[in-house]
Amino acid sequence: MRSFSLFFVSCLCGALLVGCAPRHKAQVVERTVLTQRQQDERIGGQFIRIVQPGDTLYSIAFVAGLDVNKIATWNGIDDTSKLQAGQRIRLTEPIGFTYPVIKHAGVKTPTHKKNNDQLRKPKVSIDRTYSEPQNNKRVDHDQPSAAREASTQTQNKSAQQPKPFTPKGSNAWAWPLRGTLANRFNPSQGQQGINIQGQHGQVVKAAASGEVVYAGDSLKGYGNLVIIKHSSIYLSAYANNQSILIKEGDIVEQAQPIATLGQNSVGDAVAHFQIRKHGNPVDPMTFLR
Repeated sequence: MRSFSLFFVSCLCGALLVGCAPRHKAQVVERTVLTQRQQDERIGGQFIRIVQPGDTLYSIAFVAGLDVNKIATWNGIDDTSKLQAGQRIRLTEPIGFTYPVIKHAGVKTPTHKKNNDQLRKPKVSIDRTYSEPQNNKRVDHDQPSAAREASTQTQNKSAQQPKPFTPKGSNAWAWPLRGTLANRFNPSQGQQGINIQGQHGQVVKAAASGEVVYAGDSLKGYGNLVIIKHSSIYLSAYANNQSILIKEGDIVEQAQPIATLGQNSVGDAVAHFQIRKHGNPVDPMTFLR
C-alpha cells in the first residue's frame, strides 16, 4: 500500500512539472501558392510548340489561330524565317508582358557651319526612291563600277519585293480556282474557310499578291498546303493540293498559278481556301469577287 502511494505521488509531481513547463509555439512556415498559370510560366507557358522539320513560324501560327507577329514578339524572334527543329515556341502571352513601343526617329538637321564654297554651291534634291524604266535606263560611265554594281543590286532587290496589298472590303481578292462552292465558312462547325469542288490537276491560283511563307505537307489535315502573306494583317491558305508550283520566299502576283488541285481525305477534288486576319479565320466570301 505504501509503495502504491509513493507511485501515485511521483506521477502527480511529474504532471505538475509538465504543466508548469514553458510552452513554445510551433514555427509557421509560409509557402508561396502558385496559380496554374504561374506554374505554366516556369516551363514557358501553358501551350508550347516544339518546332518540327518543315515548320515555319507562319505555319505554327496558322495551326494555333494566332497572329504571327504576336508569337514572334512573345518569343523574342526577330527573323521569322529562322527556326530550328526542337526549338520551343510559346503560344501564350507571358505574364505581365509589355509590348514594345516603336519610336520613329526624326531627321536631324546638321548644325555645323558651312564655309563660303559650300554656300555658293547650288542645292540638289535627290530622290533615292525613283528608278528609271528599264527600256530608258541610262548608264553613267563616269560612275565607279562598284557603285554601279551596288546600284544594280539595289534595283534588282527592289524589283523582287512584293507590291503593297491592302484589301479594301469586298471584291479585292480573286477566286483561287473556278468550281462549285461545296461548303461555306462556318467556324462553329469547324469550317474555317470554304471548300471549292473542282477537278484533279486543276490549276490553283493566288487570290492576291504576296509572299509565300509556307509550302509543305507537315500540317496534319491540310495535305500539301500553301500559305501566302499579303500584309502584316492578312494571310491566305490553300489546302488539298496535288503539287506545289512555288517555294517559300517566292513573291507571287494575283492569279499566278501556285499549285494543282489534289484531293481531300475522302478522295474528292475539293480545294480548301482560307483567309486569316491577324491570325483569325474570316469569311472568304466577303472578299472574293
